Amino acid sequence: MDEEKLFGLELRKDYLEVIRRGDRFFVRYDAGAQQMAWREDEISEQEAMSIGSGRAGEYDVIVCLQRRLRLDANTSNWLPPT
Repeated sequence: MDEEKLFGLELRKDYLEVIRRGDRFFVRYDAGAQQMAWREDEISEQEAMSIGSGRAGEYDVIVCLQRRLRLDANTSNWLPPT
Protein backbone atom coordinates (compact mmCIF):
# COMPACT_ATOMS: atom_id res chain seq x y z
CA MET A 1 0.00 0.00 0.00
CA ASP A 2 1.26 3.46 -0.88
CA GLU A 3 2.04 5.92 1.85
CA GLU A 4 1.79 9.69 1.87
CA LYS A 5 4.05 11.87 4.01
CA LEU A 6 1.84 14.46 5.71
CA PHE A 7 4.38 16.15 7.95
CA GLY A 8 8.10 15.87 8.55
CA LEU A 9 10.62 17.45 10.87
CA GLU A 10 14.39 17.05 10.76
CA LEU A 11 16.22 19.46 13.04
CA ARG A 12 19.64 18.59 14.43
CA LYS A 13 19.06 15.25 16.12
CA ASP A 14 15.25 15.39 16.09
CA TYR A 15 13.39 13.37 13.48
CA LEU A 16 9.65 12.96 13.26
CA GLU A 17 7.23 12.36 10.43
CA VAL A 18 3.56 11.57 10.04
CA ILE A 19 2.45 9.34 7.20
CA ARG A 20 -0.90 8.07 5.96
CA ARG A 21 -1.52 4.62 4.50
CA GLY A 22 -5.06 4.45 3.24
CA ASP A 23 -7.23 5.64 6.13
CA ARG A 24 -4.62 4.89 8.82
CA PHE A 25 -2.07 7.32 10.27
CA PHE A 26 1.42 6.57 11.63
CA VAL A 27 4.13 8.57 13.34
CA ARG A 28 7.82 7.77 12.89
CA TYR A 29 10.23 9.13 15.46
CA ASP A 30 13.41 8.48 17.42
CA ALA A 31 12.29 7.30 20.87
CA GLY A 32 15.80 6.74 22.23
CA ALA A 33 17.35 8.80 24.98
CA GLN A 34 21.03 7.84 24.85
CA GLN A 35 20.91 5.92 21.56
CA MET A 36 18.71 5.85 18.49
CA ALA A 37 15.56 3.76 18.83
CA TRP A 38 13.40 4.28 15.76
CA ARG A 39 9.65 3.75 16.14
CA GLU A 40 6.68 3.68 13.82
CA ASP A 41 3.38 3.64 15.69
CA GLU A 42 -0.23 4.05 14.65
CA ILE A 43 -1.99 7.23 15.76
CA SER A 44 -5.43 8.74 15.24
CA GLU A 45 -6.20 11.35 12.59
CA GLN A 46 -6.70 13.88 15.39
CA GLU A 47 -3.23 13.07 16.80
CA ALA A 48 -1.73 13.43 13.30
CA MET A 49 -3.24 16.91 12.99
CA SER A 50 -2.04 17.82 16.49
CA ILE A 51 1.54 16.90 15.56
CA GLY A 52 1.32 19.18 12.53
CA SER A 53 0.20 22.10 14.70
CA GLY A 54 3.57 22.63 16.37
CA ARG A 55 6.15 21.56 18.93
CA ALA A 56 3.73 21.33 21.88
CA GLY A 57 1.41 19.10 19.85
CA GLU A 58 4.31 16.84 18.87
CA TYR A 59 5.43 16.44 22.46
CA ASP A 60 1.91 15.77 23.79
CA VAL A 61 1.16 13.11 21.17
CA ILE A 62 4.48 11.26 21.64
CA VAL A 63 4.19 11.28 25.45
CA CYS A 64 0.57 10.03 25.32
CA LEU A 65 1.50 7.42 22.72
CA GLN A 66 4.37 6.07 24.81
CA ARG A 67 2.15 5.94 27.90
CA ARG A 68 -0.59 4.20 25.93
CA LEU A 69 1.87 1.62 24.56
CA ARG A 70 3.93 1.48 27.79
CA LEU A 71 7.14 1.53 25.80
CA ASP A 72 10.71 1.16 26.87
CA ALA A 73 12.30 4.22 25.27
CA ASN A 74 15.08 2.12 23.76
CA THR A 75 12.77 -0.27 21.86
CA SER A 76 13.06 0.07 18.11
CA ASN A 77 10.56 -1.29 15.57
CA TRP A 78 11.47 0.69 12.40
CA LEU A 79 14.56 1.91 10.58
CA PRO A 80 14.64 4.91 8.23
CA PRO A 81 15.71 4.17 4.67
CA THR A 82 19.38 4.78 3.98
